[in-house]
Amino acid sequence: MRLFSFLLVALLGMCFIGTDGVDGHPQTRQRFLRQQEQRQKQVQSLQPDSQAECALTIELTVEGRRRPVAGNLRITLAGAEKPLELGELIQRELGWFAMPARATIQLPASKMTVEVLHGIQAPIGIREMDLSGRSEARLKIKLTPFYSTSERGLVGGNTHLHLMKLTYAEMDHYLRTVPQADDLDLLFVSVLRRIPDERDYITNTFTPGDVERFGQDGVQLGFGEEHRHNFGRGGEGYGHVMLLNIPELVRPISIGPGIMGSGTDGLPLRQGILKTHRDGGTVVWCHNTFGHEDLPSWTRNLVHAQNIFDGGSHGAYDATFYRYLDVGMRVPFSTGTDWFVYDFNRVYVPLEGSLTQKKWLTQLQQGRSFITNGPLLEFHANGHPLGDTIKLDEAGTITLRGRAVGREDFSHLELVHNGTVIERIATRRVGDHFEARLNRVVTVDQPGWFALRTDLAAGNNAFGKPLFSHTSPVYLEYQGRLRFRAEVAEAMVSEMTASMDFINQMATFADEEERESVMKVYRQAIQSMQERIASRRQE
Repeated sequence: MRLFSFLLVALLGMCFIGTDGVDGHPQTRQRFLRQQEQRQKQVQSLQPDSQAECALTIELTVEGRRRPVAGNLRITLAGAEKPLELGELIQRELGWFAMPARATIQLPASKMTVEVLHGIQAPIGIREMDLSGRSEARLKIKLTPFYSTSERGLVGGNTHLHLMKLTYAEMDHYLRTVPQADDLDLLFVSVLRRIPDERDYITNTFTPGDVERFGQDGVQLGFGEEHRHNFGRGGEGYGHVMLLNIPELVRPISIGPGIMGSGTDGLPLRQGILKTHRDGGTVVWCHNTFGHEDLPSWTRNLVHAQNIFDGGSHGAYDATFYRYLDVGMRVPFSTGTDWFVYDFNRVYVPLEGSLTQKKWLTQLQQGRSFITNGPLLEFHANGHPLGDTIKLDEAGTITLRGRAVGREDFSHLELVHNGTVIERIATRRVGDHFEARLNRVVTVDQPGWFALRTDLAAGNNAFGKPLFSHTSPVYLEYQGRLRFRAEVAEAMVSEMTASMDFINQMATFADEEERESVMKVYRQAIQSMQERIASRRQE
């Protein structure tokens, strides 16, 4: 127990204390520091010397699971305004701490409220306890899920995670506890480089061999890298892409003096993206629309999925996805957490048989996905699952059925057709959770797409983060054509042209050959988009 406590205390200190001077991802650093300040205000310090103590052993089980599971724990003393700081456990959000399947904690021998949660499919378990006059006690809490992704063949993954300022032992403990507590099935741990603080990231030492070494306790680990370019420490550059399920690192991992402090900006992300394709890996664009090379990459069909809400400043659904769909691109939706697993961000795909990274990523590439940090979604169009294409030769009807289920009230389920919400269904409480159901028939006479989402203004999840969920689209091909808005395509051409001007002003090139290697990426994409525009105008 003494060693266990030491590792946890060390982990807590290294993860959440003393981060001044360590930027992390620039687009997430300030948010992380604000969260840190909030945590310090939201927890009540435990002073074990001031009163009698009781050793409380907590065991968490979930109905349908044979063994106890890791979870998240929050304890508040009677009459207190803030939860206790549980220094032996890994700090999360709003007074929550990650705990292993069984944990013994020294607590004041007094009255308290104990709360536990596991993932997003079960209600919060709440117990009132009086430890007065006791030196030890046991508490077993069993959670009954209101939804089962496993019964529906859904597998949840986080495509983007880095850990910093940890030893191997601490990383091992973290990866064995937090992903299981959050009820993840698959977690991609990724290497990055950024001078001068790249050594702070313990995950930079991760290798494909570590996937098997650390991937235990029901959570499979995957290997990848964040291939990156910035102008300056946090300045927007070519962008960031996750390269997943790769046999080896794609080098250089990071490009340019803005990240590495030396070298030039003479390599586009495209070279690393193309190598990943050759190696059979998966390319996921990071941070919503952050970066200039997203449009050229999507235009040339070089990206497999788009991450939203994994850091960055562009968080709206429409600003992130919909413009791609408006020009006939097929864009699977994905997500991750970027830094520590501070939220429930995940992407679900259906999977038959045993889980492998390749099978899961193949489903993601095919657009069988939905993203969420709370509400769980179901959606079919004329019986077609997510990612499918419905083909119509003449005007007809589409029957749309869907459902959203969540622990927290997500307010409304929204049906989106070609970027416009055409129906909002209010939630209703069903026992210990909230639901909304969709059953609608729509007449269509043009190409397009349908998707389900929940309201971004609905409220927060258990960790205080704004709730979100969104399915990948079901596409409608009408008379052999997918949706194409020429005005959106023209705006993309203008944006890529502006990117070329910006890069020419900002970038450092060793010679004209380097400049050309970058400019070529945009010229090719502009030509491709202009050809699409011309082709549609001739129809």
